[in-house]
Amino acid sequence: MSESFDLIVIGGGPGGVAAAVRGVQLGAKTALVESTHWGGFCLNRACVPTKLFAATLERVKTIQAAAKMGFARAEAVVDPAAVFKLKDELVGYFSMGTEGLVKVKGVTPLKGKGRLAGPGRVAVGETVYQAKAVIVAVGAQWVRPSFPGAELEGVVNSSRFIEEGQIPGRTLILGVSPWAIEMAQFLGACGSQVVVAARERGILPEFDAEIGQRLRAALKKDPMTILSACQVVSVGRDKEGLDVVLSVKGKEEHHGFDRVVTFDRRPELSALGLETVGLKELDVDEHLAAKAPGLWAVGDAVGKEPFLSHRATAMGVIAAENALGAKRAFSPNIVPRIAFTHPQAASVGLTEEQAEEAGYEVLTGTVAIGSTPMAMIQGAASGVVKVVGEKKYGELLGVHILAPFATEIIGTGALAIQMEATLEELARAAMPHPTLSESLAEAAREALGQTIYLP
Repeated sequence: MSESFDLIVIGGGPGGVAAAVRGVQLGAKTALVESTHWGGFCLNRACVPTKLFAATLERVKTIQAAAKMGFARAEAVVDPAAVFKLKDELVGYFSMGTEGLVKVKGVTPLKGKGRLAGPGRVAVGETVYQAKAVIVAVGAQWVRPSFPGAELEGVVNSSRFIEEGQIPGRTLILGVSPWAIEMAQFLGACGSQVVVAARERGILPEFDAEIGQRLRAALKKDPMTILSACQVVSVGRDKEGLDVVLSVKGKEEHHGFDRVVTFDRRPELSALGLETVGLKELDVDEHLAAKAPGLWAVGDAVGKEPFLSHRATAMGVIAAENALGAKRAFSPNIVPRIAFTHPQAASVGLTEEQAEEAGYEVLTGTVAIGSTPMAMIQGAASGVVKVVGEKKYGELLGVHILAPFATEIIGTGALAIQMEATLEELARAAMPHPTLSESLAEAAREALGQTIYLP
């Protein structure tokens, strides 16, 4: 007879690891199934590699500005080979560390491809295990574009591009998600001629529109071209590389590139065995429970964008607790959206547009960071801190930041949203000075008509 568990989690990414560890903490005999990539997509092929690239970009920008601070001989020249070598070292270290962490925490690792094999049953290879509850955390897979020529060598997803470890002379980036813009800035800093094809008019579509507009203005200083209302018509091959036909605002143009990089993904459910539990799709309710008894799902597998590692982690903890008897609801509203661009962008809660669509009488407060002491010290002219609230009760609905360290500062906003703070409470917070974070309190005061430092 195969071994039985209280909880089996399929997928060793951030959501799966969090769910498995939380299961053990709650006293459940827990197993975690993973075939190859401990740490999941984020650690191995996304978050760690791309944030190393973002850190490299930050160093480049810092060195370029160093002359103003007395470093007259500073030179910003990137060695791509060294960056990709460090990427491999970091990924290997963290992946190995994740597998070790799982064991230390008391989780039973099951190595292999996991799939559902009926209610309360999970197959790993030829072995079928029993479980009182199952959590699916299988992540997402790449989607090949539908335009003619998408199968040509040189049209690659972001993971394949990172694995190649080369900086193309000419690169087409498809999309304006945080990940795409981060990649475009890094490649530009490394000397690639970068074109970004944006289906939309703006960039960072998941963010407040003002943040996207201000970031796009800041990107004009970078060596890249953003084409709005742009789609790929076809990709062919010529003597120089790839011949790409782009439709730009309805007019077709020919462009030459060495690589076309894509970023679209979808849940990896084809071999999961949903039919064995009577399901065709993996929909979940607010408690992350699927429509089959004893089954929960978290992270990218649920199919709700944006796909974020910290979102999956939060979901994993809640799903484990609910699978073992709790009744906690997951609120996507408290999950920050972040972009490690230069300057960084971060957002949590409702945008101004979303708040208006929800029927709130909206209050907004905005502080341009360029006039704040720390921004001046950092040489950061571009940026803004914006808060969104509602007039009737003064509840804080959203926080939106474009600034250095925005991905760190947004944690304060995320906690405020989760605690259902008011604009008044944020306005009265004693933020440290001189910091960029003090603009959070001033933005709340601006929304309430109580500004102190704004003219």
